[in-house]
Amino acid sequence: MNVRDVVLDDAVAVAQFQTRTWDECYAGLVPDTYLRTQRVPERLARWAQTLRTGSRGCALAEVDGPDGPEVVGVVSWVPGAPSWELRSLYVAAVVRGTGVADTLLRRAVGERPAHLRVFRDNARARRFYARHGFTVVAGSEQVDTGTGVPEVSMSRP
Repeated sequence: MNVRDVVLDDAVAVAQFQTRTWDECYAGLVPDTYLRTQRVPERLARWAQTLRTGSRGCALAEVDGPDGPEVVGVVSWVPGAPSWELRSLYVAAVVRGTGVADTLLRRAVGERPAHLRVFRDNARARRFYARHGFTVVAGSEQVDTGTGVPEVSMSRP
């Protein structure tokens, strides 16, 4: 596995990967109407903008596939004080449990104080973050404006 910074030329591959990952992970959690509207073109526009502006740090994990490097994970973050914000962390279903997510989380925020938002009912993600020292912030539940799904904040001192 290779982990490296995402560059603008990766925007299409990252948008394709994110679309597949959301379809795999969030079916039944996020309304189908939202998933149908968030396809590669919409995600490509956002990733290209993010990469052009440098508004987030972004890294990806890739493995050798039959047609060349294949994206198996993507992470993005925003450095800050007193804590860094983990903005996204997506891992392909085929590599879950192999340490890819652990590696990407370390790449993004290391052992620093950090915070994130996660869908309230995403038990797998919440367990993963708890393993890395994150706890739910009391009273932080709110509805994600894009998906309409409840989410909570988690933080790590």
